[in-house]
Amino acid sequence: MIVNSNKSARVSNAMTSADRLLQDGLADGALAVVEGALAHSPGQIDLLAQRAAILVELRRFDEAVSQAEAILSEVPDQLLALNALAVSFVEFNRIGDAFAVFRRAFALAPTNPRVLANYGNFLSYAGVHDVAVAAFDAASSLAPDDREIGVNRGMSLLRAGLFQAGWQAFEQRRRHRDPLELEGVAVLPPLSLAPSVAGKRIVIFHEQGFGDSLQFLRYVPLLAAQGAEVFLRMPPELHRIAATVDGCVGIVGPEGPIAAVDFVLPMMSLPLVFATDLATIPSAIPYLKADVIAVAQWREVLSSLPRPWVGLVWAGSPKGGLDHRRSLPFAAISPIFDHAAGFVNLQLGEAGRQWAPPKHTATVDPTRALTDFADTAALLEALDLVISVDTSTVHLAGALGRPVWVLDRFDSCWRWLSARSDSPWYPALRLFRQPKPGDWASVVKAAAIALREEPKY
Repeated sequence: MIVNSNKSARVSNAMTSADRLLQDGLADGALAVVEGALAHSPGQIDLLAQRAAILVELRRFDEAVSQAEAILSEVPDQLLALNALAVSFVEFNRIGDAFAVFRRAFALAPTNPRVLANYGNFLSYAGVHDVAVAAFDAASSLAPDDREIGVNRGMSLLRAGLFQAGWQAFEQRRRHRDPLELEGVAVLPPLSLAPSVAGKRIVIFHEQGFGDSLQFLRYVPLLAAQGAEVFLRMPPELHRIAATVDGCVGIVGPEGPIAAVDFVLPMMSLPLVFATDLATIPSAIPYLKADVIAVAQWREVLSSLPRPWVGLVWAGSPKGGLDHRRSLPFAAISPIFDHAAGFVNLQLGEAGRQWAPPKHTATVDPTRALTDFADTAALLEALDLVISVDTSTVHLAGALGRPVWVLDRFDSCWRWLSARSDSPWYPALRLFRQPKPGDWASVVKAAAIALREEPKY
């Protein structure tokens, strides 16, 4: 029962602490703080609403809906609960219900930055990017120091193709700092503001997903062409493949020391440094290379299969925040097997255990031999086509210049822009987008028809 709307100092302090933890990306810690406060103040409305909002951050949407609806049944204008309910409805593809709740929240608080930002998130999800950008602009003007609003604004700008403003706003994503940065090494500024980088030693470090680094390694040759010595700080899975990019002087691990460093830079800030827009995306493909001996060995392994040789990935890492929207069960890709081809399992992780192709198909499962991205690169180089959901495999295939078809969710990642079936980042990439949220059947059907009817990829 919700019985108390008065905030004590204990409640206010707990809510402030939880907000700070959320800003630092520590949702589990924020939930612990709020639940500790609820033990002393059970039924306190604002704490319960904050708990619903944290459950959304933790992607526990069923619980968030239950919590928010309980609050709103007694306090219909509780903004935090309205926001939590609307966001959860989006995750369940209940778009009409989400829009109705967002409108209720906006009518109650048209100048609340969080309401505006979540409305912007909804509009961006729905593909109305110009209005979404306007909502984020309004939210940012009201809360310029809110990093989450800034990052979402940046992604919306990038999705709309407004790169210059988008890269700048996207800098607010940064929570990770390299050890060199913590020691006082300067971050490389945009090259229009920097002194010459000729002879300068620069460390670029991996900061988010594998796919992000694979996408932006294309900038390393550009820095090297200006005379910079470029070192890459990469996780072990990327060491061998990253070392193949032109201009890389050396690869170091997470804590590896490097002497006399002039600048450090997070990988995903490279487009900002180079002031990249749609017309100036680095287009030298391939910029990563597979080992030729390993490629020949894979071709020998695949030689018993009929052509084309098609690699398949149907799920991303479950650690990804949007994985429930970008991944699909193996059974959902079954129409692809109706085409006469040789199919190759590329799916790693827990989802790879679902591999159970129809008996009449020619297949091979080489995943046990794939220990890092260099191993995978050699296999991709041997294939005729890769069909994958939006994962690091897509970026690796694209960086190698291999044909790759992306089975893409309705609310496509910012890097794929909007209303396109191609990508300026990878000329051999083709997008098959969901026509409506959750509609994987249409996407798989379209890819299966294309595989059957189009001899060139």
